Amino acid sequence: MKRKLLLLSFVLLIQSIAFAQDYTLLYDGVDSRTNYPTDTNLDMMNGATDYTIEAWFYPTDADIHNRVILKRWYQFAITMYQNTNKRVYFTQYSDNGVTKTYVNSLYNVVNLNQWNHVAIINNATDDTIKIYVNGVDVTADSSGTATTHTAIPLEAAPGNAANFYVGYGGSGTVPFAYIDKVRVKKTAEDIANLNATNVSATPYTTDADTAILFNFDEGSGTSTANEATGTMATLECRGGCAEIPVWDVVANVMATNQTPNIDFSVYPNPVTANHFSVKAQNDESIQAIELTDILGKIVKVEKYTTNPTNVSISTEGLSQGIYLIKTTTNKGIGTQKLLIK
Repeated sequence: MKRKLLLLSFVLLIQSIAFAQDYTLLYDGVDSRTNYPTDTNLDMMNGATDYTIEAWFYPTDADIHNRVILKRWYQFAITMYQNTNKRVYFTQYSDNGVTKTYVNSLYNVVNLNQWNHVAIINNATDDTIKIYVNGVDVTADSSGTATTHTAIPLEAAPGNAANFYVGYGGSGTVPFAYIDKVRVKKTAEDIANLNATNVSATPYTTDADTAILFNFDEGSGTSTANEATGTMATLECRGGCAEIPVWDVVANVMATNQTPNIDFSVYPNPVTANHFSVKAQNDESIQAIELTDILGKIVKVEKYTTNPTNVSISTEGLSQGIYLIKTTTNKGIGTQKLLIK
């Protein structure tokens, strides 16, 4: 009976993982973008005095200078900036794009080959606009010195050029990055109420103040809906790939799972001794090992700062049974089943 319950519990755990796929989009740094047309819902941002604009991004290349994460034409944009100083900045456009106001972040807030959460929060009540990266206020001036900025209301975007783009830029400004969980709201959210620490947390939900919401969880690689309205966006190429059929290009810019998947080996498996080993592939550096039991409880966590490619894990204190082992390296995350006898 215990064996049957154990097997049933494991099957249910695997099913819950399978049915909760968490996808993202990969932008190739050359010619890919997500294009969402303007509509009434998006136009609620015209004239907004309170707003929150946020996204998760995972740069996969050291060339981040002027790489645009997202942009609404002639209204606002969030951009990665400066290869050396690794910062972000927010642009507010006015006069149909003639005038630009910039809000910069501190230096070295963009982490390469890691997920970063960026949020722009404009609050008319306290008359401030702030940039947060990974939950921390990093608002600065152009020289990288911490400062405060007065609130910047959004002007109306021109109707003939008001599309919303993810992973968009002009020539040479497309990001080499995974981008996920993009949201634009006509409210000044409290940073404490935003998910700024775990990109794999529960998908965002929409409400009456949400103009844009992309969880990017369709997994099809063809199109994705603005969850605030259900209207479809288009995954497309531009510039040098204009002659290539759009959907052929899309198949190449769609990522698989949330974080780039990595392969690793576990041995022996099943485990019959008091330890087992984990070896990363392609000389990747192991950053953390996490074991979860069949009930979803984390039972063991090991973290490493010495960049090992092969580690030994003790099974002391662990009961016999089935576990999921999650390995995080400098290139991504992978998960396997582990049996301890």
